[in-house]
Amino acid sequence: MSATAPLSPEVAAETKGPTIVAVNCIVTAISTTFVFARLYVRLGMMKKFQLDDALILISLIFGWMVVAFSIVSVQSGNGAHVSTLNPQQVSGAILWTMVGFIPGVLSFSVPKLAAIYLLTGLLEPSKWHKRFLWTMGISCVIFLLGCVAILFGQCTPSRAQWDLTITEKTCISPWILVNYSEFAGTFSGFVDLYLAAWPATVLFSLQMNIRKKIALCFALGLGSVACIVAIYKTTRLPGLADPDFTYATSDLTIWTCVEGASVIIATCIPILRPLIEMIFGRRIMGSTGDRQGYKNYGTSKSNNTKDELEMNSRRRKVKGPYDLETNIQIGNDGSQDDILQGDNSKTGADGIVRTQSVTILYGEGEKTNEAPLAKYENWK
Repeated sequence: MSATAPLSPEVAAETKGPTIVAVNCIVTAISTTFVFARLYVRLGMMKKFQLDDALILISLIFGWMVVAFSIVSVQSGNGAHVSTLNPQQVSGAILWTMVGFIPGVLSFSVPKLAAIYLLTGLLEPSKWHKRFLWTMGISCVIFLLGCVAILFGQCTPSRAQWDLTITEKTCISPWILVNYSEFAGTFSGFVDLYLAAWPATVLFSLQMNIRKKIALCFALGLGSVACIVAIYKTTRLPGLADPDFTYATSDLTIWTCVEGASVIIATCIPILRPLIEMIFGRRIMGSTGDRQGYKNYGTSKSNNTKDELEMNSRRRKVKGPYDLETNIQIGNDGSQDDILQGDNSKTGADGIVRTQSVTILYGEGEKTNEAPLAKYENWK
């Protein structure tokens, strides 16, 4: 992170500072809109606040911390070539850029935990699969925080990285940080991809409207966008080892913020279905029913039904408050016609009466293998 050779006037005039501030503010403002919409659905329409909502709100706070630190770093000279800055500017730019990476990493790692909480509630994976998902998500957070640990611990004393007055210091190769960060970034992208692909495999194994399958796969699979962002961001990591640190890390600062915003948005969209359908119509997601159904969206209800997004991976059947399943009971001989030899005065019919027994299943029981709640009706 030492000063580089003098640059030509054209190159020296280059700066990415305004771009850093503009992009970070815009993408974080967009993610804020999605978070507020999510909170409106959860608090205003569903009257509840869950763990994933808290995690997303914390992630948004981290996102705005990234914006604040990036503004301070740009004011110190971040985005400009290091050779054009005085020692005080170099010190401030390096310090606040490094500090900004702490909430930056948390802004796109914590939402993965929120996504896992949401998906395990909707898709109800097996016990071992759920453990795998949480292990994968928590490991991702730990690996990414390892990048921050190496970043601040690569020199002894640590402040020697931004305090240019310290000459006696011991530092490891900056490529250790770059290589480890590439590993952690790749793993982060894999987690995003897995959390996007897994719901699609579950949904397409269900017997449901193809339009609804596509809509739900799109809503739950937007994490693939965050995966693309994570992969591209890893190509910017070599800037951490560049002597022209203040200029070379500009793209990394931008894409760290973009990745955080993209993960937050991808995690919010599946929750916004009630709001989208309220605005554009209930047919958008292929659903039916009244507006009151959204009060219990995504939760267990008093009548033991669940939202139609919630699925049981063992039975592979959508459970919905409005989608009633009918079964016509067939006699042992395969016929639906019953010959009644008793008194038919109550029915007002004589002789042979055709009766169809219809079972309306309102949902499945809370325990495994528990029979659905049912209402039996005889149609004559």
